[in-house]
Amino acid sequence: MMRTQLPQVRQSLDSHPGLLLQRYVAHPADGSERWSQAKREIHAAAHSAVPCELYKTAFARWEKSLAESNVATYVLQTAGRLIVGLGSENVLETGIRLHHTYGLPIIPGSALKGLAAHYCDQIWGERDNRNPPDEALKFRGPRREDRKANLSAEPRGDYHSLLFGNTDDSSCIVFHDAWFVPGSEKEPLKLDVMTPHHSDYNRNPENDPKFRAPTDFDSPIPVPFLSVAGKFLIAVSWHGPEHNQSGKWTELALSLLRDALFEWGVGGKTSSGYGRFDKAKWEADELFRQKEATQRQKEAEEAAALAVMSPLDRKIKEFLDNYPNHAESRIWFKLYDELRKSDGRFQSQEERIEIARLVKQGMQAAKIWKDKGKDGERKKFIETILGDTP
Repeated sequence: MMRTQLPQVRQSLDSHPGLLLQRYVAHPADGSERWSQAKREIHAAAHSAVPCELYKTAFARWEKSLAESNVATYVLQTAGRLIVGLGSENVLETGIRLHHTYGLPIIPGSALKGLAAHYCDQIWGERDNRNPPDEALKFRGPRREDRKANLSAEPRGDYHSLLFGNTDDSSCIVFHDAWFVPGSEKEPLKLDVMTPHHSDYNRNPENDPKFRAPTDFDSPIPVPFLSVAGKFLIAVSWHGPEHNQSGKWTELALSLLRDALFEWGVGGKTSSGYGRFDKAKWEADELFRQKEATQRQKEAEEAAALAVMSPLDRKIKEFLDNYPNHAESRIWFKLYDELRKSDGRFQSQEERIEIARLVKQGMQAAKIWKDKGKDGERKKFIETILGDTP
């Protein structure tokens, strides 16, 4: 059945790539050259669609809801391209998983949970180790008996059950859908292509008359598809009974998923490098966040210290903050210079007396409270303020 012609589709773009891919095919899927051209045009239209403003509002609302509950989150950047839902049923031969309402890329929580469960079993469970420590066994998933490989049945480890559940109980961890971070990529949907060379060999069994063994003379058949690049907000949350260690288990689950995304990737074509996330970028961002957190903590501590200071102590600190690299043993010298100024910071008699005492203490500590030379001049000036008798 013929649909609205593609030029009209482009004029009525509603910024929803999902609708373009699923509802606006302009030519029957008959395998003709025009059909191939129609697929390329639809992919190009979806690639050029501008993310709607409504998605930004929805993302902000979802992010806020995560912050209000016991959730651990990371923002991760794709290392290259990512494709989830490539093999899903689709009139364009190749599919992609998009948010149903907003049309932006999304990674289903079920895919993330499956990836994390397998990674937990294989890597944290040390499947390659013939004599794994007891701790590693707790991370292993169940294994059925395999007589050919001389492997006996193996129960699910306690940690694996807690993180991912079993046939009797659900897990204590929820793996949320990962949402695309708005603005992290101008065009999150990327035009991509795969070129299978031996379609007759891959498609037909050996007893089929059309079967033909692969040769170097086979011509590649370009198959266009859409992949994804950008940042995703990854989130896991505690869904078990209240426990004082729930936060640590949630962070553990998130770090497990993070390592799996860095090393294995998620979605299709991971053997070709798709689906992985940028570890170096995350480490740089994490270092920056830690520095910011340290700075905020420092500022909070300084604010708390200022709150209990006397007005004069606060005034002295604000003055000395102008000389952050000045040696502490010479602080008295800066205070002395300020006292000598006619328009200095410390004007009231009470303030001048207190500053003079600090200068005197500093000079005595430096063993220069003397009657000779420059030190003698400073001593006489301070004694005048303090009213000391020579």
